[in-house]
Amino acid sequence: MVEKFKKILIPIVIVIAGILIAGAVIYVNQGKASALSPQAAAEKAINFINQNMLTGDVKASLINVIEENGVYKFHFKVNEEEYDFYVTRSGKLLFTGGIDLEQKPSEEQEQKKLTIGNFSVGEDEICKEDGKSIIYFFGSESCPHCKWEHPIIERVAKNFEGFISFHNNMDSDADMETFSKYSEGGIPTLVFGCKYYRVGSGEQIGEEEESKVLTALICKLTENQPSAVCDTVKDLINQI
Repeated sequence: MVEKFKKILIPIVIVIAGILIAGAVIYVNQGKASALSPQAAAEKAINFINQNMLTGDVKASLINVIEENGVYKFHFKVNEEEYDFYVTRSGKLLFTGGIDLEQKPSEEQEQKKLTIGNFSVGEDEICKEDGKSIIYFFGSESCPHCKWEHPIIERVAKNFEGFISFHNNMDSDADMETFSKYSEGGIPTLVFGCKYYRVGSGEQIGEEEESKVLTALICKLTENQPSAVCDTVKDLINQI
């Protein structure tokens, strides 16, 4: 998994209105927000990608840049893969793409169910190991959002010792089939019993609330056991 992460970029999602979606990265320039030339803005974004989003000897190189819909669209290469990202004319925000407000959701998107903590609800049978629901965490030390999420899921999982099977895949190549099924490469990825899954961290709701959300979701899988743990998040469990 580590090598796979080195070959792809940690996904960034910026909503134009300024709403931060889970796991997103904001590229903030503390200077004045005057417009940069397309080349200067793109080079600034490439430098940020190389310094903060890629590891080892892997580097991004700029191919070209154009102005599109009021922002700069730049085309670049990482190893043999090519990508299109966008940067605002001020060089202040970096994002992977815009949202077409006139495009209707696909049938798949309309059918997708979400629950607490922005977790998706799958249709698969609950996956178990030795009779215990499997809790997967996928992440890397090179990902700041993974480093935020990792200690939280570790603490929560510890409260369920004997009730779950915790697959703690931080910088690990294990369980890649499961990872590929629930994520297109984005990290952190959490998969709870193959029933609840999310790509991205819970930073937008804060550590305390994220701990409660993760606890409630696991309680749903363990049939509210251990009771001493699950009784503290009954209100959230009832919302799942």
